[in-house]
Formats: sequence, C-alpha cells, structure tokens
Amino acid sequence: MRQYAVCLLCASVSLLPLPTMARPAPAAPAAASAAAPTLPPLTESDSTFAENVSALNTFEINISSLAADRARRRKVQEFAQNSAKMNTTNQKTLTTLALRHGLELHKEMSPDEEQIAAQLKTENGAKFDRDYLDLQAQAASDALAMFQNQAESASDPELKAYASATADTLQANLNESLKLGASKPTR
Repeated sequence: MRQYAVCLLCASVSLLPLPTMARPAPAAPAAASAAAPTLPPLTESDSTFAENVSALNTFEINISSLAADRARRRKVQEFAQNSAKMNTTNQKTLTTLALRHGLELHKEMSPDEEQIAAQLKTENGAKFDRDYLDLQAQAASDALAMFQNQAESASDPELKAYASATADTLQANLNESLKLGASKPTR
C-alpha cells in the first residue's frame, strides 16, 4: 500500500508545475452570454491549482464510488459515500468558479491515478478497505497542503475563500480516514 501512496503523492505533485493543462473555455455564442466569463482570467498559479484539484477530485470520486459499492465494512462504505459526495460538490463549485474566469477544467485522472484506481479494483475484503482508506488519507493529506497554501497565496479572492473553506473539510476527511484505520500519510 505504501507503493500506492507514493504513486499518489508523485501523481499529485507532478501536476503542480503544469499550467499548460489549463485551457480557456470555448467561445460562447452571443445568445449564451450568461455562460461567458464574467471575471478576468486566473493567474497561472491559480489555474494550476484549479487543474490539480479537478484531477484529484476526479480520482477521489472514482475510488470512493468504487468503495461505496465494494467496501466490506459498513463504516467504510458510509465514509466512501460521503467522500464521493464531498468531492462531487467540490468539483461543481470549482468548475463554476473556473468557468466564471473563462477556464475549462480537465476532468480526467492522471495515468498514475488511473493505474492506482485499476489496482484498487482488483482487490476485495479487508485489503480493499485498508488500501482505500490509505489512499484517502494520503490524498487528503496531499490536498490539505495544497489547499492551505492556496488559502494563503491565491490571487483570486473567491478561489482563496474556496481553498480556505475546503481545507477544513479535508482535515475532517483525513481525521475520519485515520479513525477508520488508515495508515498515517507519508507526508
């Protein structure tokens, strides 16, 4: 499992310096002016943060949906359902905010995250529960650091507020995964 945590950490960190992943939203027709960007473009670091969070949300939604169906322990299933809902809500909020700045977010997992999710799909029983919780703890720990940094340094006030509010939720998610039996994150 430590190998998965290291891969997840590498995958999340490897996304940080890739501002080129951000792409402007397609031009809206004149009739759909409500969908047009209403705010100036995000800075490069704010765009990079949004892209990284979008990829991480997609990963967590994916593995949490899987765990909601396959986890052996009921408490792990409930945790997974809550995690999937939380990340879906976060993704919708972030997508709305990004679109207001003319940024369309990717909604794909990185190849490393796809590999980790595929490996998790092959597991079952107590090993599945343990590995899922370890992945959640590592993801929450990695994301928490990103969100805390963004809450202090974001240029956009709405993105700063989003990062600050979400950091508290991530801390609670990390605490819950540890309480359910996850290994302490390596970071």
